[in-house]
Amino acid sequence: MDSNSTRDMQNQLHELIGAVDILNLLREEMEQWREEAQNESKREALENVLGHLEVVEEEYKQRRDELSTRLD
Repeated sequence: MDSNSTRDMQNQLHELIGAVDILNLLREEMEQWREEAQNESKREALENVLGHLEVVEEEYKQRRDELSTRLD
């Protein structure tokens, strides 16, 4: 692997790490909003959003882990 390719992969890894961190923070905040929701429809809407965030977060974690393995 040439140095440009390695550098690009390292940059991608750092971006994925940042994305996972942001998604985690967003999910935690929305979980708090769900707990504070005043009615069932709001809780259900937030539950749907949280489900989507969890799927995206897991996908990014998988990409991060695969890329990290490739760089080792």
